[in-house]
Amino acid sequence: MTEMPFEQQKSTETLVVYGSIVTVSFLFTTASSICFYLAALKASKTLHDKMTVAIIKAPVLFFDTNPVGRILNRFSKDIGGMDDLLPVEFLWASYLCLYVCSATILSAVTNVWLCITCIPLILLFIYLAIYYLKSAREIRRLEALTCSPVYSLIADTVAGLEVIHSSKMEDNFLQRFYK
Repeated sequence: MTEMPFEQQKSTETLVVYGSIVTVSFLFTTASSICFYLAALKASKTLHDKMTVAIIKAPVLFFDTNPVGRILNRFSKDIGGMDDLLPVEFLWASYLCLYVCSATILSAVTNVWLCITCIPLILLFIYLAIYYLKSAREIRRLEALTCSPVYSLIADTVAGLEVIHSSKMEDNFLQRFYK
């Protein structure tokens, strides 16, 4: 386009061609986003159904060893992450990966020596990503362990609210909750 004369750049045919490219690109991006979100919604429904069946079919020993709060916390956190966080982050990450790949290919075509510098940077990035994932998993595990007793206490308190009121043990349960 830079080699075209200015009058030809302003011509109707050129503007129609570029306008059509932008419109088609917009429609493809919108369609791919909608298809992705529908797939994520179906995956979330499948996960919820399988988790529900697994909880229903779990043996009694499972409920004896795991408090209700921990089960509810894990269930809601998994479903919440699948519904709220994962689709947006995954779509953003896939777009970002496509942009990085296209920029790398464009740079490699124009200057082959850039590939030599990109390889060590990619290896460093992979190493740092693996290190970060291990750390993030451990922090999330610790967070779940520290929050589980609180959720379990709240679930048990709500389940036995009538008995707590009739026994006048509200202050005792509030002290346990604050502790």
